[in-house]
Amino acid sequence: MLNQADDGSLSGSSNTHPSTSANSPLIFQNSCTTKVKPLLLSQQWKIENFVPVMKFALPGQCLRSNLFRDQMLPEAFWQLCLYPGGKRAENANHVSLFLKMSSTSPTREVRIKVEYRFYFLSENGSPLFSNVNVGEFHAKPPKGGHSWGLRNIPRQKKRKDNVPNLDSYGEFLQVLNCVRSDGSLMVSCRIELIPDISRIRCVPTDESDSTMPKKMVCSEYFKRQETALNSGNMADCTLECNGQVIQVNKFVLSTHSEVFKAMFAHEEFLENKEAKVVIKDTDIDSVRMMVRFMYCGDISFSSNVEGVMMLAERYQISELKEMCEQFLCSRVNKYNALEMYDLADMYNCYGLKEAVVCTVQKNKDFILNFPPWESFKETNPRLMNELMEQVVRGIDYSPPPFKRQRFYCCKQESCCDD
Repeated sequence: MLNQADDGSLSGSSNTHPSTSANSPLIFQNSCTTKVKPLLLSQQWKIENFVPVMKFALPGQCLRSNLFRDQMLPEAFWQLCLYPGGKRAENANHVSLFLKMSSTSPTREVRIKVEYRFYFLSENGSPLFSNVNVGEFHAKPPKGGHSWGLRNIPRQKKRKDNVPNLDSYGEFLQVLNCVRSDGSLMVSCRIELIPDISRIRCVPTDESDSTMPKKMVCSEYFKRQETALNSGNMADCTLECNGQVIQVNKFVLSTHSEVFKAMFAHEEFLENKEAKVVIKDTDIDSVRMMVRFMYCGDISFSSNVEGVMMLAERYQISELKEMCEQFLCSRVNKYNALEMYDLADMYNCYGLKEAVVCTVQKNKDFILNFPPWESFKETNPRLMNELMEQVVRGIDYSPPPFKRQRFYCCKQESCCDD
């Protein structure tokens, strides 16, 4: 025990016994846990015939990967941008590689700090080149995008004899050390971040401190779901489209759709009284794909992805709509860009709009002389103005400042391209 002396100092008392509670575990009446889980995203991108691409590419010419994102971070999507001839004239004879983050809404500001890893992979998937950096991505209106990456990929030291036709590309021998035997370059990117911590829920400790695995998936469960869908056993409702009928269960539909949930929760609704939902303005195959997604969680797209997206929007099935949008983003080209932009506006798909804007930026001359452009201007003047505004604002050629970041495997300077 500590006693206070006359001079104000503390001294120990020798005739007291040590407290038995000091070594006892503390017991709290209330305890809680905030479960923070990093979000991991990745993309693999194959570029064919990289040897001639490397030789003939001019500084500033850019190859772009498909857009990718995660439903846990719906406000942002990502894209790899590779410049085979370097991003600028001073980067000539080097490869520039950037990771671009864009906001899914042109009016939303998004700010995220991430760790991103670049790899060039061999045939067996092992990294021939790797680099890791941390960057703060800040996308703000009106541009809505921000990039971090490497302007000068370091040249490798050892030549690979199995790269085809390298004798005529002597000046690029060291850079092309990462090219595969089939002439392709395999680029991989992995992103790690923490989602907005203000959205993370705090739970009582006894709710989160389970020793059981947090998530286990049984493949047989989905097989049984598929069997139940195909057989119609225990179904208590029907979906009718163009005279064809699908036997379904109200519980499954209500679980995945707020619209179906509202239908079956109110007795006065005709759909609930008759246990039948008539779906118009679509085809039976699209309805089957929507129902399969709600039962089994997967979908295989064919030519009717637009019909599935329309149903996902109508019945508010957000995960299905996002999968449709991602599929359409991968199919945008200079021939269908205007049609895709119209579709994106109809169903409020900001990611698809951004994919179209990127395509138009790279193919302006072709699209402005494409016959459907005149029809697009006449029938959709609002969309035409919106599209061209995004195309103009989305291009920024101002040189970004150099900023040092953390390094991994090779000493390569990471730079911001805002």
